[in-house]
Parts: sequence; structure tokens; C-alpha cells
Amino acid sequence: MKRRVTQGRPNRPDVRPRGQGTMAQDGYSQALSGTGNTMNQGRSRSIRQGRNLPEVRADNLSVVVEALQKLQPISRSALADATGLTAASITHMVNELTAFDLLVEVPSNERQVGRRPTLLSFNRQRGQLIGIEVSRTRIHAIRSDFSGQALAHLERPFRPTASVKKGLTAIGDVIAELIDPLLPLLGIGVGIPGPVNSTLGIVIEPPNFGKWRNVSLADALSERFGVPCWLDDDAKAAAYGERWYGAGRHEETLLYISLRSGVGAGLIVGDRVYRGAHELAGEIGHTTIHVDGPLCECGNRGCLETLVSIPAIMQEARRLGLDIAEPGDLHRLALAGDTVAQNIKDRVYLYLLAALVNAVNHYDPAVIVLGGQLVRSWPDLTATLARNVKGRSFGYLSQDVRVVESLLAADASALGAVAIAIHHILRDPGQTLPDTPVTGLHIDGPELRAP
Repeated sequence: MKRRVTQGRPNRPDVRPRGQGTMAQDGYSQALSGTGNTMNQGRSRSIRQGRNLPEVRADNLSVVVEALQKLQPISRSALADATGLTAASITHMVNELTAFDLLVEVPSNERQVGRRPTLLSFNRQRGQLIGIEVSRTRIHAIRSDFSGQALAHLERPFRPTASVKKGLTAIGDVIAELIDPLLPLLGIGVGIPGPVNSTLGIVIEPPNFGKWRNVSLADALSERFGVPCWLDDDAKAAAYGERWYGAGRHEETLLYISLRSGVGAGLIVGDRVYRGAHELAGEIGHTTIHVDGPLCECGNRGCLETLVSIPAIMQEARRLGLDIAEPGDLHRLALAGDTVAQNIKDRVYLYLLAALVNAVNHYDPAVIVLGGQLVRSWPDLTATLARNVKGRSFGYLSQDVRVVESLLAADASALGAVAIAIHHILRDPGQTLPDTPVTGLHIDGPELRAP
């Protein structure tokens, strides 16, 4: 069966957000710097903005990279067929990627009349990328090659409430430990609880994250390791990971929902992360589900996060007299016939179902991907919601939308951070790719400093 890949378009490319240095907001917002608010604020424009040739080139390069990820080893002619790009465009882009030593050519083993075609694959010795997910309890890191293939994993506990300086050092130490000293480091991607300013690489002020306020995390890591670093909200990074490497590889419109200590989401529309005017799109955890419900940290009442997050579930279970240590315990009690545990689960599913039906009607995604600790702790969660969404959403949408479990599981945000780094490198390989190995240049350099 022929696998579907995104098609390249000379005039309206499908792939990649615009911006410099990080996943950016398609040019409709600006970053505010200084000690005050660093959120992006929208600015109105009376004229729709066009796309310049370098951006078109980067978009089509991204299409070629996606096709190579799925189909390698592949010939140039097959690559042109898969992407919809002309043979001349493929030749130009393959030559560019080869010039940066990102591709290798090998002869085909197929028997055929005439000259055997040359096949293209990623050069796994070209270098490594590091993708990091920073949560309220852990640092989860992945080392990958340029195709996004995970080569190594590393996980360490993390306490953001200790101090910003210690947190920055801990993140840097995990990266230093994971790096292969024999390969050049090409870039670093980070997924971290929002809100963030992805354009400037700043962590603004995540809830329950200690004194992390307006922390220039991307600059700190770039200074220590001597390579570019990009960051994004962890749920948006996970959405990007699922789009490129996971459950949404064949879809251009995807909604990823993260269910763990908080509830977040990332929306992919037309192969781009949708951010909104202030990078707050996807805050599904702060949509009102129960108008008279519990008070949320955001100041509203009845937010989804106050009803279905793991802390909220654990609090309700203990209030009702259940002695449990984690959400998996609640699931096991329900399986054993405990009616209190089952009622708690049923109530959580009712709230989640309302949120998913709203999401289907608002965004019309092709697929909703559910991830996070709660999904992994309750094996029946995804199937239950998928079954009940049908018939509850608007018209035929409920029959077409798929609700699936994350394929990347705990790796979603970290692999998404890798994808973010890869796609930014493709915007300007000449500026971002090192000519010689750089790992170790700054590993033992100055300590990361808090602003």
C-alpha cells in the first residue's frame, strides 16, 4: 500500500511555521521583552503577507525530509512522485542536503534492465540532536539522528521549585550526559510547560513551576553548548512529535491532548502548529466544563483541569475515602468491582467526553491523539471516549474523526522537540549546521545562569 506523504507546492507550501530561531507564529504577533510581560501580542495588518522564496524553499525541503523519513532508501524519481515536486526541484534540494552531508547515496540492489538507480538515505553519522521534555517531576531526554530516529534515552528527576539556577544546570547536565562525544551536536529542542514565548525561547511563568518567570532557557542552553536551541510548550511539542513520528503521520490536521498533572493541547492545522495571537491556543484545560465547579488557578471556575487532571482525580478519590497512591490504583479498584472508584472514573470520562465533543465541533480535526500519564494508567480511556464521541459531535464529523492513543507515549514531547530542531535547521542549514564536531566545546563551560 502506498504511504501518504505531504505534497510540496511551489506557490503555497504546506509544511512549517515561520519565524526565526523557534517555532513562530506565522508573522501575526510580536514578542515583548524586558521584565514585564513577554507574551506575544497580536498586531493587526490590513494587507495579507506573502511568502518569500527562502520560506518556500524551506517548506519544500521539509516536505522532502518527511518523505525521506517515511520512505528511505528511495530514488530521486520516486521522491519526486511521492512529494509532487518536479524532478528539477528534487535534484536541487537533494544536492543542497547532500552538500551539507545530510544524505548518503547507495546503489539499489534491485535487478532491472539498464542502470540501477541510486537510492538516498539520511547520513546517520552527520550528527546528533537532543530533544528534552522538562516537566514538574522529571527531565526526559532523547538523542536522535537527523531523521528523528531515537538513538538513546535518559531520564532524571527534576524539581523546578528548588531554584531557577539549579534547574538550568540540571537541564544542561542531562544534555551533557546524553551527548555522544564522537558525533557533532546539531541542535537542541525543548518542550516545557507553558506559557512560553517560542519566538524568543523564553519560559514565561508556568503554574507550579517555582520562580521560573521570563527565563531565557533557549539562550542559556545555546551559550553552554554552542549550538542553536529552540523551545515550545510541551503539549505543542508533543503534537508536533505525533504529527511527524507518531499517530498523526498521515494527517495534516491533528489535535493532541495531554492528560497528566495538567491538561494541555496542541493543534496542528495544515501541518502547522496553530498558536493564536498570544501563543495560548490549545489551553483546553482551561475551558469551562462545569460552570459552578471548583476554582481554578487561572481564576475561572469549573475548568477541565480542575476536574480531570491527575491531582484533581487523586484529591477526589481521597475525599471519598480511597487509599490510593496513583491513578493506576483507581483503575485496578474499579476492575475489582469498587463502585466508588468506578463512579470517579465515569465522572472523569463524562467531563472528558464533553471536552472532546467541543473540540471536534470547534476545530474539525482529522484525528485526536490522547497522551499523558492518565492515558497510560487507564487502558480503557481512549477506547471509551472514541466510542462515545461518535454520535455526540456535529453531524457527520462524529463519524469521521478518529480518537486514538499516542504512539509515542512518554517520548512524545521530547521527539517533538527533536522535530522542532530539525525543521528550524532546514530553514538555513548554512547558518545552523556545524562544519566540524562541536560536542564538548561548551559541555564543561560556564554554568547556566538564571536571568
